[in-house]
Amino acid sequence: MDQYAPTTHAPTIYFYRNRANNGSALSLIETLKSSLSCTLVHYFPLAGRLHWIGGGRLVLHCNGMGAEIIEAESENKIEDYGDFRPTAEIRKLVPYVDYNNDISELPLVLVQLTKFKCGGISIGMAVSHIIADGKGALGFISTRANIARGDQDKEIVEPFHDRTVCYKGDPSAKPRFDHVEFKALPTLIGCNEMEERQKETTVTMLKLTKNQVEKLQQHANEHKSSEDLKREYTRYEAIAEWIWICVSKARRLQAEQLTSLKVAVDCRNRLQPSLPSGYYGNVIMLTVATAKSGELFMTSARDDYSRLLTSSMDFLVSQPDLTPFRCGFHTVGCTQGIYQGCPNLVVTSWFGLPIYDADFGWGKPFFMGPAALSSD
Repeated sequence: MDQYAPTTHAPTIYFYRNRANNGSALSLIETLKSSLSCTLVHYFPLAGRLHWIGGGRLVLHCNGMGAEIIEAESENKIEDYGDFRPTAEIRKLVPYVDYNNDISELPLVLVQLTKFKCGGISIGMAVSHIIADGKGALGFISTRANIARGDQDKEIVEPFHDRTVCYKGDPSAKPRFDHVEFKALPTLIGCNEMEERQKETTVTMLKLTKNQVEKLQQHANEHKSSEDLKREYTRYEAIAEWIWICVSKARRLQAEQLTSLKVAVDCRNRLQPSLPSGYYGNVIMLTVATAKSGELFMTSARDDYSRLLTSSMDFLVSQPDLTPFRCGFHTVGCTQGIYQGCPNLVVTSWFGLPIYDADFGWGKPFFMGPAALSSD
């Protein structure tokens, strides 16, 4: 699944308030440098570089070229960034990666420390999506924070780097399912896909209360048909259904317009046997539901995830060139790969991820979120 992941870096941002024990900018940057250096001993692949080997495939050279860390100062105050939605100003707080350069020249991990006029700071992270999914990237950051604090009470979970345990299939095996997740998605009636790709993405943050989430989950379960799942819908499924319906209404899609919802699923514990604790790599599969806008309903993947994921990897292994299947999720205006924007939607969840564990010794961040989004 690493070969299918975007070649871009996943950008995230952490904000910390002004604290008396923040220390000088020098001590802050030295803490980040030393903790990064120590953490890369455990996560040594992140100090390497990627190289193309043909057929849209990549190989990782563990050559110890290292990561990149940047120190910056801003005349802004933290409150100037409003609700921290991933705007162009927020993107400036994350290291810039020039994808015009050869991929072998790009660090897999980049860090930017920015100190603001108010005394607060931000840490911008960019981690290669080829090397790790969200769980892997945040595990790396949590380990680094533990090392920075000198926290001896928290045992470091050694990352498991052997990717062969994820796929031991026959390279000549044929896929057993019709993998719609690798096919072109519906396009907007009467519109050109390329025009849609070039449109600027505007990000809005909607905050749901616990009571609202519970009501959405209750509503979804009360309106299940006899053909739906036998179990109760989860909060994630209920919210995804609600977002899909609301977005389709807001877009004013025609009743006959086909629309697809892609949902990211972590398959670590869905494989049989399950992967070792600490497995480091991409184990995310996208499931797809498609419906006409006028008769929109929520569907769930009923196939066995273990067989489906193995078949998905069989499909990717059998392809002579993976370029058409890889999308630049974090690259605005990307013209390659499957277009996932209007009338379609991609939903992912960070439930259960240690998003606030990035305490490097000056307290936990009061906000953490994505620093860039390029499509719906």
